[in-house]
Formats: sequence, structure tokens, C-alpha cells
Amino acid sequence: RGYENYTGSVANPVLGVRGRLRRDEINKVHNVDPYVQGQWQIADRWSLEAGLRYSTVSFDSQDQYIRPGNGNDSGSADYSKALPVVALRFSPTQDLSFYGTWGRGYETPTLNELSYRPDGSSGLNFALQPSVNDSVEIGAKAKLAGGLLTAALFQTRTSDEIVTNSNVGGRSTFRNAPDTKRDGFELAWQHESASHWRTQVAYTWLRARYSDSFCSPLPCTGSNTVPAGSEIPGVAPQAFFASYGYVPPEGWRAGVEARAVARIQANDMNTVSAPGYAVAAIYAGYVLKWDHWEFNAFARIDNLFDKQYIGSVIVNEGNGRYIEPAPGRNWTAGLGAAYRF
Repeated sequence: RGYENYTGSVANPVLGVRGRLRRDEINKVHNVDPYVQGQWQIADRWSLEAGLRYSTVSFDSQDQYIRPGNGNDSGSADYSKALPVVALRFSPTQDLSFYGTWGRGYETPTLNELSYRPDGSSGLNFALQPSVNDSVEIGAKAKLAGGLLTAALFQTRTSDEIVTNSNVGGRSTFRNAPDTKRDGFELAWQHESASHWRTQVAYTWLRARYSDSFCSPLPCTGSNTVPAGSEIPGVAPQAFFASYGYVPPEGWRAGVEARAVARIQANDMNTVSAPGYAVAAIYAGYVLKWDHWEFNAFARIDNLFDKQYIGSVIVNEGNGRYIEPAPGRNWTAGLGAAYRF
């Protein structure tokens, strides 16, 4: 159900209260995803893995808000796709392996993305189509300096990508963009000493672009054309994470973390962006194992140095309020228990 967020007249409203009912519907979604996968050890150093998934996702909407001037907007949509994947691995030694993979991905709209139509009319936006992507990745994994080093190069090409069309007054609409392309590189290293000191380092570089020009938002006005090669908003081109701590399987543990993210575009036109930032955190905890039970207590402080930075962006926000501040210094504490049968 949806309500107006005011009472009284439009000229003299009382804001911030629940007003008249404007939407009443029952929406249902279900999916079936049978799959098969297998592995073939071609030779001592070579292995082949392959799989196939057939995904079917169905949406159904029953409109219960039918009034004069507001007709029946009930409807349904069924999406289905065969999704293959194949991977080849070569391991010249026990400590080194190379791999290459290809796979097809499939993303249907969510109920939130279907909720509103770009033209402002009522009913679910069943014109929104699923996006389909093809991804290729090559990489290596090696035991190095007592730890595990992983490196990967990848490329993803997507058609009909689901992107934000508009964000106005708290209402988001979505549409299908033309082809997009993502080229990236990932590098990570993890090491844990015999005395349980753990080090983790990870870096990601990502170039995410629109392959063709298009209008944002719809409809086209002549001045809202996004040129081909523009960066996809909401995606950081670089990210870095590092962690160092004492993490035994039982007893006291503690550590520090650092995270850095490059600037992020906030709209399709790439005229507004959120600057990059770097923040630190510390954590501590205690783990107790007793018979089949495991108890743990933990606490952490994020944004340790109380840095002021932009934590998220509202893509294509219609009133120009693209950026949202992140919390200042904040802490979390908790207790947990698990029983193993």
C-alpha cells in the first residue's frame, strides 16, 4: 500500500503525516533454478569444470486500487534464461595454479525496481527487461611468502543493464541502459603465521563504462544525452583494503583495518562526483569453546579518526541532493553462541 505523505490541500498541506491511500496491490514473485555441474580431471595438472543453470523468475501483480480515472493495472511477467559456465585450470605445481573462466549472468528486476514507471503512470514497470552479461576471467593463485596470493583480470559485457532513471521526492524509477563494459583487475594476499597473526591485503581496479550514448533521464530533451564512454555512477574505480590482527581460534583476538575508495560518480552525465576517502577501524573479541558450544564476544570502532566523508550517493537524484554523509566515529558490540551437533 502507498499513501500520500500529507493531509489537507496541495496548496496548504500538513506535511510528514499519512494521507490518502493511493496504491493498494498484491505483488508476488517466485523463481525456479535447476542446474547441473560437473568436473573432469583431464590430466594430472589439468581440470575442466562446466555447469548449466536454467533460471525462471515470475512476477504477478493484482491491483486492488481501482477508482474513476485509475484503471486496473494488474499484470504479470515471466523471465527465463539458460546460463552456462565453463572453467579450465592448470596446476604446474601444488603451490601454483592458473585458470580461465567464461560465464553468462542474468539479473531480473526486483520488485522495488519494478514499483514505479518512468512516465509517472500507475502499475508495475513491466517494460523493464532483465540484463544479461557475459564475463571472462583469467587468473592465478600461488602460495607465496607463506601466504596465498591471488590475481585476476576480468571483463564483463552487459546488455540491457538495469540503471536508475530518476530519483525524485523519494521515488526511484529504473530503465534499461544500452550496452556496458567493465574491465578490471584484482590482487589479494592473505597470510597467517603459526602464532595466529593474520595479514590481509586486497586491491581492485575497475573501469566501468557505458558503451553507447543514451538519454538520462527519459524522455530525450536534446540536452540530456549521456555520451558513450561515460563512467557508470555508483561504482568506485579503485578500492583498497588491509587488515592485520591476532586471531587465534580460541581466546582473545584483536586487530586493525584500513579501507580506501576512489571518487565515485553520482549521475550518468558525470557532472557530480563524491571524492574518495580512507578510514580506519579497530576490533577486539574473545572466543570460548566448551564441548559442542562456541561463544564469542566482539567489539569494534569504525571511522576511528572521526573523518567526515561521503559514504554513499543517490544516483541521478532529481533535486541535486546526490550525496549522503557517512557516520562519524561509531562502535558496535555483540555476543554470539553456536552449538555444533
